Amino acid sequence: MNTSTYITDIKQRAAAAGFNMAEVSREAGLDQAQVSRWISGKTVPLVSSVDKLKFALDRLIATRIDTLTKESA
Repeated sequence: MNTSTYITDIKQRAAAAGFNMAEVSREAGLDQAQVSRWISGKTVPLVSSVDKLKFALDRLIATRIDTLTKESA
């Protein structure tokens, strides 16, 4: 898999979980405009940047699950 495939996967996972890429970018500490350029294919991200997005999305999802679990308890 190349980095653009990973970016597409992260975008799809974010949407499925109810997050937009602005939220994921912010959580990752990355510039939203730069992430947008990666999504559009205008530039290619470093693997470390893709990892930041992936881990940020994982944190957002985990936080949402934790919140929902506490609300239902």
